[in-house]
Amino acid sequence: MNPSQGRPETKPDLETKGTQETASALNALSAGVAHEIRNPLAAIQSLVELLAQKTEDKKQKELAEAIVTEVARLNRFLEEFLRYGKTPALKCETISVKALVEKVLTFAMPPKQDSKIIVHTHIPEGLPAVEIDPEAYHQVLLNAVLNAVQAMRGGGTLDIRASVLDGHFIMQIKDSGPGISPENREKMFLPFFTTKRGGSGLGLAIAHQIIRQHGGSIYFENNIGEKGVTLFIDVPQQHAE
Repeated sequence: MNPSQGRPETKPDLETKGTQETASALNALSAGVAHEIRNPLAAIQSLVELLAQKTEDKKQKELAEAIVTEVARLNRFLEEFLRYGKTPALKCETISVKALVEKVLTFAMPPKQDSKIIVHTHIPEGLPAVEIDPEAYHQVLLNAVLNAVQAMRGGGTLDIRASVLDGHFIMQIKDSGPGISPENREKMFLPFFTTKRGGSGLGLAIAHQIIRQHGGSIYFENNIGEKGVTLFIDVPQQHAE
């Protein structure tokens, strides 16, 4: 998007009635899930780590490490599940967009010597102040960049662009991956939908939820005339209480 062209057209809200019903059900179940799953998982992890310390058998140690890894994966899924089932109040403040992007890239990008991805950032000097919840928005942006990186397993180009137009703060995360197939286009923000092996299918659903809280919108567009996709994150420049 060229800044001189103004903001992109508003996209239809992707939250369906089914999504709302799922969110309500998850909210009702979250407290019970936290108690019934978290505690046994913590016990399993502790016991397996203890067994690994007591055995000298290499194969048994490898199996124990595999169990601990899976327990950690389940814990991450549970955290996302609980986050989606709740809607914590936003704590908005004025942030440095450049610092936020740099922090996200530090977490999301592989070491330079191992990376085949070229990163370009376009954050204008003197970008007007933006008022958002820094922790919540960091989660959205981190998820978006990780998705872009994972889509370019063989390498590619990641382009991150920030702008303020017509009173809205707009982030664009553009990758050179395979893009989104037509049959998946309307499913990307639905809970539990994922195209990644081992994915929870909640990352983008949570991102969608957070951006809606900010009074904004989040959507994808396949890149015209080239590979990949661009994710748009559009929120009001100043948060309305």
